[in-house]
Amino acid sequence: MNEQKIILFFMILSMGITIFLSNWKTKKEVEYKKDERWQLIKNKANDAANQSNYILVLVLAIGQIISINCDMEITITITRLFIYGMYFVGLRNAIELFALRYYDNQI
Repeated sequence: MNEQKIILFFMILSMGITIFLSNWKTKKEVEYKKDERWQLIKNKANDAANQSNYILVLVLAIGQIISINCDMEITITITRLFIYGMYFVGLRNAIELFALRYYDNQI
């Protein structure tokens, strides 16, 4: 039961970050009128968020190598896989949100 509460908490947090990111980016685009500065900020933040994709690929490759070399079976359900996917999307959006806010204050 506690595991379901934790999953629900992180799902709500991920969805909240995603919705907030979308609204905040829309508000800033109207405020900055899509000028070059805003485009530069978005590009830098997107580059920072894309680093999480490279980390995911690296973790998956290491996991694959370990599972090939060790005699162990890992069973994962499709539901759990989707949950982890949503966690990853929420984490990526959180990274993009914090990078946007950081670069907005820096530039």
